[in-house]
Amino acid sequence: MNLEDIKNRFSEEVKYVDDSAQIILKGHLVIEDLMTQALEAYVLHTEFVGNARLQFNQKLELCKSISLTDYNNVMWNLIKKINVLRNALSHSLDPERRTKAVESLKSIYDQEFEPKTRVIDGMGEECALCLASVMGALGYLHSFLAEVKRLENLIKMIDLGIHNGGRLE
Repeated sequence: MNLEDIKNRFSEEVKYVDDSAQIILKGHLVIEDLMTQALEAYVLHTEFVGNARLQFNQKLELCKSISLTDYNNVMWNLIKKINVLRNALSHSLDPERRTKAVESLKSIYDQEFEPKTRVIDGMGEECALCLASVMGALGYLHSFLAEVKRLENLIKMIDLGIHNGGRLE
């Protein structure tokens, strides 16, 4: 493959805006940020969370481990499949890898939601699936983060009681 072939291949890859990829890539960033916020709310010294340089899947597993009741919820699998698709889009040009990742995401999505909820007027099937999956994951993580923040507040109240002469104020 010569330089001209490489340039042509690159030009083909960036010829159009891939809405599905944009949704998954940006959604993945927001999902990861919410998981990081949950981990930081759960621990006592947040600076060490960043220092750990945790990967997405490590954050996902840790978030599942701190969930009081939803550690086996299908939504964690949906988030995992979003990550699989994101990796297929970010680390491969193989269209078959992408297709398999999309089908896997659809299968998990349909376990939790009605298939009709991933149909959006004026949007292609894959793009709508990506958007619906990311929105579902964000909604779930929003409630998960609220759960973790309630625990954080409880721990702060206990700490205040212990370190304030046993008086809760």
